[in-house]
Parts: sequence; C-alpha cells; structure tokens
Amino acid sequence: MSHPDCSPRTAFGPAPAPGSYPWALLQILRLQIQSQIAPERHSWQRGLALAGAIWGQVEGPQVFAALAGMLDRMGRSRRSMFRFSNPDCSGCAAMMTAHESLFLQIITLTLRAQGDKAERVAFLLCEGNDISSLVQAATRLAQLLPSEAAARI
Repeated sequence: MSHPDCSPRTAFGPAPAPGSYPWALLQILRLQIQSQIAPERHSWQRGLALAGAIWGQVEGPQVFAALAGMLDRMGRSRRSMFRFSNPDCSGCAAMMTAHESLFLQIITLTLRAQGDKAERVAFLLCEGNDISSLVQAATRLAQLLPSEAAARI
C-alpha cells in the first residue's frame, strides 16, 4: 500500500527488480532496520521468513544473520543516519536511497571478487571511518550466498 506522502526527496533510483536476489537482500535489510526503529512491529520476523523463502530453511537464516551483521558493523562505523525506504509502502519501496544503493554495491562487488572497489564503496558509506569490520561482514555474507546468487546479482 502506498501513502500520500511518498516523496522522492531521498530517492536515488529504482529499487532492484522484485523477486531478484538484490531485491530480497534490500527488503530484508529494510525490515531489519524497521525492527530497530519500531521493535513492537517485529518486522525482522518478516525479513527472516523472506530469507527462508528465498534461500531455504537452512541457508536463509544464515543469510539473514549475516546481513544483520553487516548492518551492525556499518552502524558502528557511520556517524549519520542511514536513510532507507519504507518496506511497507509500495511507492517508497519501489525507490532506493543512495545509502541503500551503496550497501548493495558492497555486497555485489564482494560477490564479484572486486574487494578493492567494495572497500572504496564501504569507505563512502561509512563516511571515511573504519571499514574493516564491515568488509569482513560483507565477505561472510558473500560466502553464505549460493553461487547462483553471484550470477544473478
């Protein structure tokens, strides 16, 4: 459902195609962040269910946890607020913020074994602060994703 206040003020570009691996990672990320902001909504449960539906009941929770680890490491390094689109609004969710785009680029570049580029993007996302733990978390996530995920991203 969309709301009348949907605004492209933080929009960077369109979100990945629904049903794709990048889309799933982005939705799970958004739901994890939403759970931190409004814990009473238990949005993480929807994110965990989505991970299980996409990657299976064994790998799905591992991907979910690795993505949460990346989010945690990024949050410890950044100083300003991470802007994200509302996963519950179809209008907002169809757009991706610049921060979300950088986050997904780190994953994509890591999956493609382009570590130097991933580190540069992480440096931007973390506002010039320490990126080592974020890069390690991205590597862990990339190792968990099935090989076909790398081909689809």
